[in-house]
Amino acid sequence: MNIKERKQDKWLLWTVILLTIFGLSILFSASWIKSLEITDGASRMYFLQNQLLKFIPGIIVFLIASHFNYRKLQYLAPVLMVGSFLLLVYTRVQGCDGDSCRWLSIGPISFQTSDLARFSVILFLADYIDRNYKYMHQFVKGILIPLCWVLPICLMIIMQPDNSTAIILLTIVFALLFIGGVSLPQIGTIGVLSVGAIGIFILNNKNYALSRILSFLDPNSAGNVGYQSSQALIGLRQGGVTGMGIGESIQKHSYLPETHTDFIFAIIGEELGFIVGVMVMIAYIVILFRAIQISKKSNDIFGIILSIGFGLSITFYALINIGVVIGVIPVTGVPLPFISYGGSSLIINLLMVAILLNISKAQRKFKVKKWRLRVDG
Repeated sequence: MNIKERKQDKWLLWTVILLTIFGLSILFSASWIKSLEITDGASRMYFLQNQLLKFIPGIIVFLIASHFNYRKLQYLAPVLMVGSFLLLVYTRVQGCDGDSCRWLSIGPISFQTSDLARFSVILFLADYIDRNYKYMHQFVKGILIPLCWVLPICLMIIMQPDNSTAIILLTIVFALLFIGGVSLPQIGTIGVLSVGAIGIFILNNKNYALSRILSFLDPNSAGNVGYQSSQALIGLRQGGVTGMGIGESIQKHSYLPETHTDFIFAIIGEELGFIVGVMVMIAYIVILFRAIQISKKSNDIFGIILSIGFGLSITFYALINIGVVIGVIPVTGVPLPFISYGGSSLIINLLMVAILLNISKAQRKFKVKKWRLRVDG
């Protein structure tokens, strides 16, 4: 197939570059006090230095994936799905850190297995729909077979427990199957099965789920979880419209525990104010918009589904993280893409953006019309 190559999507590229540079700046501001605590006063840059080290594999992956023929990833889809499931099982078996079994440690290296799983699920669905899009209206090929692959991974993520990632992943699965040709009644069937899976999680993790719900209903009633929610809202109120000034946060002085990870948006709002907070939200919307535009010009169905799936993944993570900080969603433990401290999420998000840029170079052959697939000719 002779494919005419176009330029990479500059809007997407520069949005991610600026968001990442901004993220490093605010990460230092949010974490220097905690860095001093961890290093006994020796360094203010402990977390920033570690994050920069995590960028090295991230940039290597980004550069390779942005120039690699993304269609070759189709051959890896089943392998990555099986590998992700086995890693999730092993993470559960190897032991837990407190109440969480989310991290896999191999020597000095540790990463969150659900990050690889969300990439693998999107990749698998893109490959599956590409190969079976003519049959996606059928119940067996459109519903049962994809679910037999996806649900075991989602259930393992729920058991970590990481129900927020499982819910995000299932939402993306619904969207991609619908775009791929599954009817709304069939999507409803998926919804019933998913609610059942989440119900199993709640029954087996009553204390964990209850603490999250109580912290949302009454931030003062659920210990540390509710305390973080309350302190995040205090920080946002102190920041107002224009913020207290970069580096001037009060909440990072041991009032808000997770300032460098899940609650870093609270520091953005406190130091830089409502206006900058809105600009950050707009940046994530731009990423989703560009992903949709890339999908509309994609060379193939595989590229269409990958583009929308990756765009939804990054944006959903961002909006849920921000929703937690502003108090409209229960505490979830979801990081803010490209800004929160952490390596596995950063590497996977950079990989997704690199593949999006790769897809953006291909000539259009298929179209998305009214959010459903239609093959030209």
